[in-house]
Amino acid sequence: MRIRTSIWIEDGDGKVVYGLGRHRILQAIRDSGSIKAAAERLGISYRGLWGRLRLSERRLGLSLVDSKVGRGADAGTRLTARGLALLDQYEAAMKEIFAASDQAFASHLRGLLESDDPD
Repeated sequence: MRIRTSIWIEDGDGKVVYGLGRHRILQAIRDSGSIKAAAERLGISYRGLWGRLRLSERRLGLSLVDSKVGRGADAGTRLTARGLALLDQYEAAMKEIFAASDQAFASHLRGLLESDDPD
């Protein structure tokens, strides 16, 4: 048995700013260098991906991606320094949160739930 944890970040109005879905979007953009390729990889529409990305940028008040139109080495979409930092720091935070939830489960619930004692 194990505990599952789902964490996301909300703004002051309770609207999602960032979570696992947005995180996967940034990872796909980083890996592909393209919003279109990222949307295809994730199985969502270009418009849906773009909308989620823009909502997060607006709610955070910062740019996560930089897009260059055209052809050649400079064309495509790349994460900004803040976008890259958000990817890294979210992953670091999630590792700590998951470790803490695993520890809390082990300390408080595992023995109770995995006990052979029917009472």
